[in-house]
Amino acid sequence: MTEEFKFHTKTESEGKVLLLGGRVCDWLPILDTPATRSVAEVQGRMSVLNALINISFQAPVDIIRDWLTQHGLLVFLSPEEETLLQKDNSELTEQELINLRWSLESLWALMWATGMTDELQPTEWCGDNMASLLPNLEAGEDNAKLAQVQQLRSTEELYRMLDYYYRLHWYCVDERLHGREALVSESLVYERRKALEWVFSRAQDWDDVEMST
Repeated sequence: MTEEFKFHTKTESEGKVLLLGGRVCDWLPILDTPATRSVAEVQGRMSVLNALINISFQAPVDIIRDWLTQHGLLVFLSPEEETLLQKDNSELTEQELINLRWSLESLWALMWATGMTDELQPTEWCGDNMASLLPNLEAGEDNAKLAQVQQLRSTEELYRMLDYYYRLHWYCVDERLHGREALVSESLVYERRKALEWVFSRAQDWDDVEMST
């Protein structure tokens, strides 16, 4: 990936942010491009997120833990997720449940990254068809739907989307710091950027993805 491509991507992303009615920061750096994660890692992360999100909809923690164990997915848990699965539902904090619910947008970004959905517009929440594309644990489904994931989008396509959300995140944060309301949801942008950053950040655990702007 050339420096010319990166600079062009930066310019393109800034144009899209401006088109939304946002603002840009010219000195915000050009992103590096470390190696992307393997399809197996992304598939595992999607599987874990899909399972854990059920807890925010009152699924019993022990049922979710057993499902992850049965399908050999415990290896993909982050340390914080491992700790969460040691709790009973009554021990979960309101913030933990909120965080799990917001993970829907992280999962949606990964579904885009693997070609399961074509759209990742920051003005739109995760798609109404999302649940139909994923294993339904409540109905007793296995992980077959996500096991079919075979590839990631091209590095260039992933990089362009990450760069866009990176610069959009700066806009959201700057609006908040100055007491203004952004034209898009900062939480939505944050969750999607986190997922895309993780795809590129092989040295960082899910709990420690670098999210500075």
